[in-house]
Amino acid sequence: MYQVDLGPLKSTVSEWGTMESRLGEAASEAHSGMLRKANRARWSGVNADVTRPFIKAVADEITDAHVESRDLHDKLSAAYKALKSIQDDLQMKVDDARRKGIEISDGKDGQILCKYPPQPGHQNEVISEKRRKALKSLAEDLTGLVKRANEQDSYTAGILAKIHGNDPHNFGKNGPIDKYEAKQALRITKKGTDASTKEIRELAEILKYNKDNPAFSHTFFKGLGGPKETLEYYARMSIDGTGAPGKSRLDAVQDLQRYLGPTLATATDPDHKGYLNWGPQFRRLGTKEIDIEGIGFKPQGYQLLGGILRHGHYDKSFLTPIAEHVVQLQHDHPKGYWNTPSGPDMQFGFDPNGKKNSGYDPLTSVLEALGHSPEASEAFFSKDPTETPVTAYDENGKVDPNKTIGYRYLEELTSKDFHWNNDGSSPVKGERLMSGKDAMGHALESASIGTPYDHPSANGASEHTTPRASIVNRLIESVDNNPDFVSRDISDSMGKIAGEYMPEFNKALAEADGKSDGTLFSTEHSISFNSKASVRFLDALGRHPEGHAEATLGAQQYQAQRMHTVVQNPGEFPGSTEENLRDIARNGGTVEGILGSARHDAEISGGQEREKEFNEEVEQRGEMVKKIIGVPLDAVAERVPVGGELVSGVSEQIVDSIVESHQKNTSQEDADNAATVSFDTRKEAGEWAQQAVRSSGYSSGVDPEVVARNIAQEVAGGYDHGEQLRENGFDNKARRPSE
Repeated sequence: MYQVDLGPLKSTVSEWGTMESRLGEAASEAHSGMLRKANRARWSGVNADVTRPFIKAVADEITDAHVESRDLHDKLSAAYKALKSIQDDLQMKVDDARRKGIEISDGKDGQILCKYPPQPGHQNEVISEKRRKALKSLAEDLTGLVKRANEQDSYTAGILAKIHGNDPHNFGKNGPIDKYEAKQALRITKKGTDASTKEIRELAEILKYNKDNPAFSHTFFKGLGGPKETLEYYARMSIDGTGAPGKSRLDAVQDLQRYLGPTLATATDPDHKGYLNWGPQFRRLGTKEIDIEGIGFKPQGYQLLGGILRHGHYDKSFLTPIAEHVVQLQHDHPKGYWNTPSGPDMQFGFDPNGKKNSGYDPLTSVLEALGHSPEASEAFFSKDPTETPVTAYDENGKVDPNKTIGYRYLEELTSKDFHWNNDGSSPVKGERLMSGKDAMGHALESASIGTPYDHPSANGASEHTTPRASIVNRLIESVDNNPDFVSRDISDSMGKIAGEYMPEFNKALAEADGKSDGTLFSTEHSISFNSKASVRFLDALGRHPEGHAEATLGAQQYQAQRMHTVVQNPGEFPGSTEENLRDIARNGGTVEGILGSARHDAEISGGQEREKEFNEEVEQRGEMVKKIIGVPLDAVAERVPVGGELVSGVSEQIVDSIVESHQKNTSQEDADNAATVSFDTRKEAGEWAQQAVRSSGYSSGVDPEVVARNIAQEVAGGYDHGEQLRENGFDNKARRPSE
């Protein structure tokens, strides 16, 4: 895979593109020229009975040839793009590893081996745990890439062999390949749970490689019968997988769920001609009980649909009304609305891929769907009845003109009174599984950042539009009113949002400081975050290891980028470059002061084990940042969970310094109390800033040592100021949130 020359495949794609174009012209000429003349001719006898049908058959055969050439071109083109992307990613990872002295080789059963070759005199040296983890991670990444390449190769070879139907005298015998594949997929669905595990894997593979194909998706879901039949089929298959003994069947059904959703997203997308306008029917079925034989209770439509919606990027016209209806039902029935099995549930419900939840709560599912659909989530969280009337739905999902919605969904879901259902079917005693809040965090990420929460943006940057910034501003105000909303389930998402919106947070804190007017921290909109609410928001997320790690790395990344900008473009900012660097450093220190003191409070109650959790989260996310530095973002399978923009300008040395300082804290014998860690963090914040300014470069004629010393002093002053801001953010009556 590393060495294979994909040039011939690229040339073949080009040649088939030319062939398709020419056959398209020939087919057009055959029908508009030859066949039209034959139909107009006043023939009789043999010419009418034989020649005219023969001419039509020839014209149709040329059209079939065009269809077949188009299918060949499409499949080869898709294969080339996929294999080239995989190869680019693999070559980059391998080359980078080899520069670091790592030896890579093929192992058994498709596994790839990575190791550091023994150095003379160090043959018996034991490799460090950190290096061992890095080698294991690299080997898994490379093995996964080769596996993806093999899957793509196998699928393409198989489908190319079926395109012409094994008849050398009849073009396109199977018809257009997408419709042929839809027929093959429907053949398996008709067997239901009687389909073999191998057949379910085959079905999942067909969906995987055709999920973005409108013609396939329309034919497939029409073939299933309609919305109700789609829900019934999914219900039977999900229970068949989650209730099956052994892992093989479950794995196959997990793949089926993983690709059924994206296929539905394509089928219901109004951007495609002939799309399926199934939204109103799904809403009508949402509260209806669906009788599924053999599962012991009657689930409602939304419980089944939710399992499908968890995967796929849906159009807002389809998904947003469904999300609104589900939240309205939850608002009207806060104590529960959805059917669940009576007694312990030995199965895992309607979410085969779920780890903490059963899938019985559709609110969790639609929030997860919003997390993958940024346009829909932005529209959902932007709803404001004080500005524009919000559509109200009755129990059956129909628009109810006599009903009024007087609340905003963002505030509804973040209020103290909102009841989050426990979506675990049989939770451990004393444990509260809050997968709904985790999904809520994902939905907020996609709405505020503008990309699916688990995928990076195409160019590594996110546009901070007025609607998105308004959502974050309202989120900050909601957390200010209800700090306990930021629990561990959602803190990582809150940290990512904070990391992404560091320009706005820095601007708010600079204006509150009085030493700067905030012009250094420009934004693309006119939304201003409230300073006190911003402090309390950072305090709430800083108390949790995941949120603290995300926000810390996001803050340091932004500080480094901002310093680089003012050094490289001094004429764009008022004041001298050194003054601007000092202001940035002070503001960065203020952010760290808030986050560090919040962590300090959390560690007082948790001790050294709690401190270890904080440090492990920073290490994990730091390694993820370094992993994608310089990597083409479209080659990253999932969005790396790190706050802020994912750009190659982040210095690996800066990330290393942050991670190393946290590792040092954990290993120090005297770092067994929060005070020591807090003091170290104050010092290390200055070191991070000095590293950032060194990476940015110095203006000519300045003394680097003086600049570095000044930067450290500004960070220290900012850190103290941040601690004070945080103290001032709470009065004697407003107590801080507890775990």
